[in-house]
Amino acid sequence: MISSEQRASDRWSDASQPERANVPGTALIGKAFELLDAIGSAPGLVSVPDLIAATGWPRATVYRILSSITAHGFVRFDPVAQGYTLGYRFLELAQNVWAAPDLAAVASVELQRLRDMTGETAYLAVPHDGGVVALGKFESAHDHRSAARLGVRKPMHCTSQGKAILAFSLEAEVDQILAKGPLDRFTPYTIVDRELLKAQLTVIRSRGYAIDDEEILLGTRCVGAPILDSAKRPVAAISVAGPVYRLSSQRVEQLGPEIATVAHNIGQQLRGSVHRSVGGSGNLLVHPSDQNLAFYGAYPQWHASKSALIWADRLGPTIYTTRDGGADEFRPELAAPIDGLILTGSDVVACMAGQAIPLHKTNKVGCVDDQPVAALARLTAVCTDPGGILWTSQVEDETTMIGPLVGMATVEAKWSIGAHVLALAWSPTGNTLYAADPRRGTIYAAERGGKIRVFCRVPRVSGEPCSLAVDVEDRLWVALDDGWSVARLTADGEFERVIALPVPRPTGIAFGGDDMRTLFITTARIGLARNVLEKAPLSGRLLMARPGVAGWETVTTTPIRL
Repeated sequence: MISSEQRASDRWSDASQPERANVPGTALIGKAFELLDAIGSAPGLVSVPDLIAATGWPRATVYRILSSITAHGFVRFDPVAQGYTLGYRFLELAQNVWAAPDLAAVASVELQRLRDMTGETAYLAVPHDGGVVALGKFESAHDHRSAARLGVRKPMHCTSQGKAILAFSLEAEVDQILAKGPLDRFTPYTIVDRELLKAQLTVIRSRGYAIDDEEILLGTRCVGAPILDSAKRPVAAISVAGPVYRLSSQRVEQLGPEIATVAHNIGQQLRGSVHRSVGGSGNLLVHPSDQNLAFYGAYPQWHASKSALIWADRLGPTIYTTRDGGADEFRPELAAPIDGLILTGSDVVACMAGQAIPLHKTNKVGCVDDQPVAALARLTAVCTDPGGILWTSQVEDETTMIGPLVGMATVEAKWSIGAHVLALAWSPTGNTLYAADPRRGTIYAAERGGKIRVFCRVPRVSGEPCSLAVDVEDRLWVALDDGWSVARLTADGEFERVIALPVPRPTGIAFGGDDMRTLFITTARIGLARNVLEKAPLSGRLLMARPGVAGWETVTTTPIRL
């Protein structure tokens, strides 16, 4: 039985079907395409009698054309049901439709997350012939769900995807699409007045997402947002659709910004030069001298005088000194999480339980300049500026103070911000300090002697910005916890490059190596479900990437008197 939605879909497809002109000498080719349309539009297998009835052609003609297109893989025959359906050759060719860049492949991960996040069916669609055509979908697990067919052309003016695309199109393009004829009314809620529709497009453009409130199918609501290219032009749209009793008006307003964020993230990955390096490509390796599995690897810093990477298993608690020839480890006697590592000249100071614990060259708790273990300010992040000054962040009542550390116990606040800053990094020029609040997905930029501003808002679906590093080209690198990746940002805070990782939780990044062209990545395995660990067995290992750019070498501070 054909559902009301399928009947509506057939109507949309027929209504927007362009007139086909007959080209002289191509009648047989045209008939072949007509058969493909008939077979592809059917909900199931199509028999030869059905095709004869639909086309009015002689049986011999139908059989001759079917034999040819079947031989080429465009149609396949089911000998049991005695019917035809589209062949697998279409799937092979479809991979090339958006191969540069592969829109469907990039969007599929985000769509699946969107489906999982909302519990409703998520769609990807592109503009075509004045309408929108669905390229992909991830269906809801609910029995009652939106189940629009792929490849069906729908109108622009009454779908959330179409309205999202129209809202960000040029005015001349909008006028051209809307001038093709009267706007069809599908339900009592369909907007058919052009001026009213244009007013709604202004609202959509302002808030970033569109709503189809039972405008094309009664009982169904949709929320959509556009995917924009580098010129801020719409190339596609995504949406979430479901029954009105689950997608209430209040829930739709809550979902709108989330869907707009997902669309923005897909657009960022499609723009310009998004590159992905994967394990096994030679660009991403496990450190050969380090076989340790950390619970929560963190605080990587390159120690130039030791020619080693200093990092910690925060929950071990263990501190590692990793070189090409091997790795030394030290387990402090104090059974408390490690809250940070500070390089002070040739020594290392561990921040633990409100204390600054200097580590002796013999890897035992000792002293620096004959000073004892000292009280330490409750710090949330530490970094060094190009002049060798130690800068830190300290949170009090959800407000973070950022500034130089004075005497290990006091932060000289230069900036104060209502955020929970857990990562800091200076630019090589010493003009800009970057600060990240993972909880809000926000990265701030503070100009020396100036104000602090929002530099980048990382979409939630991309992970949390938990660690920062800056290269010699003054570009910020971000470790994305629960995002399976490390990203390089442009000067404007956009995603420029993404290194895909075989682990979900990169927790710390630092440039190092003799040429400063190795990006060290600490990872975590704590909090991961068993099935995730099975798919990501390198979680907790120290990884290395060769991103093709060097980091700037930190000038370590002189020994700090405790």
